[in-house]
Amino acid sequence: MPHSETAGADAGERSPLLEVVETTPGPATVIPPVGPEYTRTVHHSGNRFFATAEMAEIFSVQAERTVQSGQTELIPLLHSNGVELLLVSPETVFAVVTIEVGRPKVL
Repeated sequence: MPHSETAGADAGERSPLLEVVETTPGPATVIPPVGPEYTRTVHHSGNRFFATAEMAEIFSVQAERTVQSGQTELIPLLHSNGVELLLVSPETVFAVVTIEVGRPKVL
């Protein structure tokens, strides 16, 4: 049986921080994860996935090969929230976009 621990709380107690996090509504917009490593957004079937440049490039190359060959495949994408198997076929619309953060122009 796996062993689990709850830091700073007995097994029957819930952390007040967990209660706040679980009951606080999320933001209305999607905010990319903090960190310079997530520099690409992969758009697929109405979803957005934040990925590293390397993982987005691997996905993009494999997806392009699949589309050019006329095949349909599940292609893995490692992103900020885990791993997804994304279905890619010649009819699939997807895009890999660089996340650009700029500064306002000072007049």
